[in-house]
Formats: sequence, C-alpha cells, structure tokens
Amino acid sequence: MSFSLRMQFFAVAQVILTALLTYFLVTHEYRNLSAENVSTLEIFLIAQKQQELKNYTAIAKASIQHIYDMAGANDEQAKAQVAAIISSLLYNTSDGYFFVYDDKGTNIVLPTEPERNGNNYWELLNNKGEPTIQILIENAKNGGDFYRYDWNQPSTENITEKMSYSDFLPKWGWMLGTGVYLDNVKQQMHSVHVAIDQQIANTRFIILVVAITSIFFIFIVGTWLNLSQKKASDTKINELGQKIVTLQEEEQRHISRELHDGIVQVLVSIKYSLEATGKYLQKMAVEKPAPLEKAQDNLSNAIGEIRRISHHLHPRILDELGLSAAIEALGNEFSERTGVAISINKPALSKLLPDHINTTLYRVVQESLMNIERHANANTATINLTIKDNWLTLQIADDGVGMPENGTKCTTDVGIGTRNLAERVEYHSGTFCIESDNSGTTVIAKIPRSAFANYYTQTKEAAMHKENI
Repeated sequence: MSFSLRMQFFAVAQVILTALLTYFLVTHEYRNLSAENVSTLEIFLIAQKQQELKNYTAIAKASIQHIYDMAGANDEQAKAQVAAIISSLLYNTSDGYFFVYDDKGTNIVLPTEPERNGNNYWELLNNKGEPTIQILIENAKNGGDFYRYDWNQPSTENITEKMSYSDFLPKWGWMLGTGVYLDNVKQQMHSVHVAIDQQIANTRFIILVVAITSIFFIFIVGTWLNLSQKKASDTKINELGQKIVTLQEEEQRHISRELHDGIVQVLVSIKYSLEATGKYLQKMAVEKPAPLEKAQDNLSNAIGEIRRISHHLHPRILDELGLSAAIEALGNEFSERTGVAISINKPALSKLLPDHINTTLYRVVQESLMNIERHANANTATINLTIKDNWLTLQIADDGVGMPENGTKCTTDVGIGTRNLAERVEYHSGTFCIESDNSGTTVIAKIPRSAFANYYTQTKEAAMHKENI
C-alpha cells in the first residue's frame, strides 16, 4: 500500500473516531443537561400545581366564610349549606372538585362519588400501604400541606397519581381538600423526553452527515491526489524512459558516425594500400602472395560488416533524407538479404516529423522486419505508412506462420523488444499492438497528429528567422 493511500485511510479512520467521540460526548452532555432541565421543569410544574391548589382552597374557603363564621359548632343547618356549596365548586371539568372528611375519617362531601357520603374511611390504604385519609387529616391539622397518592380519575376512570392539598376547619373538625391529577404533568414530561430523544437523533444525524461528507471529501481529494501523483510519476517515468532512449540513440548515432567516419575510413585506406601493393607487385612481374589476397578479401568483408553495423546502429539516411527514404532503404536491404518480397507504401515525410518520432517509427519497422526474418517464414511483407483521420499509422504485415496462441487479439506482450517499442510509441501518446493468427502477423503503431502538428511550422519559422539573421 502506497504512503498516500495509507495517509488517506488514516484520515478516514481519524474522522470516524472523531465522529464517534463527538457523538458520545455530545450525547452524554446533552442528556445530563436535559435531565437537569427536565428535573427543574418538573419541580416548576409541581410548584405551579401546588400554588393552584392553594388558590383553589382559598377560593373555596372564601365562598363559605360568611356561613362558617356565623355558625356554631353544632349548627347542622350551616354545615349542610356549606357542604352543598363545596359540592358545587368544580373546575377543570369533572377532575377538579373539593372533598370534606371529619376528623374521624367519615366522608361528608365527595361530588364525584356521592355514594361515599356518610361512610368512614379512616382505615383506607392506598397502593403504597399508607392511610390516605389519615394523612390528609393530619396535614390539615398541621396548617395545610400536600400529599401525592393514587386515586380514581373521573374523566378517564383510571387510577392516576393525584396531588391533594388539605386545610382544616377547626370549629367543625372538618378537613377541606382538593387535588389535581398529574397525568397532564406526566404527558408534558413525556413530550419533553420525546423532544430530547428527537434532538439527540437529529444530533446523531448531523454528526453522521458531517462524518460521511468529510470521508467522501477525503476520499475524493485523496483519489485526486493519488491520480495526480501517479500521473506525475508516470510522466516522469516516461520522460526518464524517453531520455534514456534518446541518450541511447545519441550514443548509437555517435558510435555509428565514429565507425563510418573513423574506423571504416582507416580500413579503406589500408585496403587502398594493399591494392596499391598488389598493383606494384604485378608491375614488377611478381605474383601476388596468397596471404595478401586473403587479407584483401578479409578486409573487404570487415569494411562491409562495419558499415552494416554502423547502419544498424543509426542510419545516416534517416537524418539526411527522412523517415520515408530510411524505411525504403531498410525494406530494400531486407528484401535483398532474405528474399522476402516487400511492398512499401509511404508519403513523403522528410521534414514533417521530429527526430524522436522518426527514430521511433524506424525502430518499429526495423524490429518488425527482424522478427519476420527470424520467426515468420513469410514470402511477402508490406509496409504501409499513412496519415488519416488525425493519426499517423504504420502497419507492417506478413503472410507468415503467425502466432496462433495469441489468436487475433491486439497484444504487446510477445517479447522484450515489442514491449520496448510499445513504450516508445506510448510516449508520443500513441498506441501499439500486434494482431496475429495462422495467416500472418500485423504490427500496428499509431501516433496522433497532435504529437507532431506544430513541428513543421516551428521548423519553417526557425529556418526563416535564421535566414533573416
């Protein structure tokens, strides 16, 4: 795994870890803060209810105050009037009412359950095992207080938690009380909890979206950087490869020139000297020695071989007359040497292409003809060089045995030489492939016109500038 890819995975892992930590920390802190707020809200709502109960109780006492103050301790008529007034005091529909018990636990007023009137409930226990009526009476005697317990709710006919406030009428020994059911408080608290859960879910969603967006952004940027880095690396590798090829060609050109202009000239001079010696001996009527004759033949062969090697390293005709002439000379020399009939179709490209493209295409032809000679067992071959549809296309085809194992597919993986040629062509933004079956082999090299479109114009302008100077 590359360093940039490792850094990309590290960044993604860091985003995920940060998102998880943020989620847990934010959720934990939000829950704690919400729990405190909910507790505060519950206390506030209960305090409101308590104040309401005190206010309702004060209103009830005020409504009976004129009768209670004028009546005596045993005034049954006044008690009946007060009981009737208290029974009629309703609020919050049927759930808001007042109740009265004497200090012995006997029910005097209970509007929602009138059948309880006159019955004693001193020993009545609630679901917590506490004597409800006794506690309410005790709170009333102590100056008034609140008590929470479960009781039947008239509007729903369900047992619901109720909070009651009780006060005392000492002249008659009555406990006056009223209460509110806490179901609406619980509903409000439930709504708050639902809102908190929804807010936490929204927070989770936001963190998830931010994390996914960050991961996607890192992935896109990382991929772009990787591709850019790969493209830059490939460009540098291609440039380095082309530089190596250029240096090789320059070295071969130099060696070819040294062989042709140096060693060959020395050998030709020696050959002339040997020929002059032979003529001198002939003039002196002396028979030419056999070693001298053999030396002349060997020297002629050596000169020819060196010239062939020099031409193979880098043909001077490629620099002097261009690609078309070089391909024609190469094809003619191949046909003379191998006996394979060759047909060459080419345009005039003496100054149209830059040197590096000329060299690349020349090497493609040279390598292809060498492969035909070694492996194809062909009778004929064709070389087609065309410029059409914005492509410079070079095709070398033969009617040899081909490479049946490759079928007719386009491939470049048939040897080191062809792979090197493919790399050379691809450096010029071109394509290279070999198609082969049992009817023959075709080598196709294509270079886009854009790779050499401006060369002729630039060369012409440079020449005109040089003439003006």
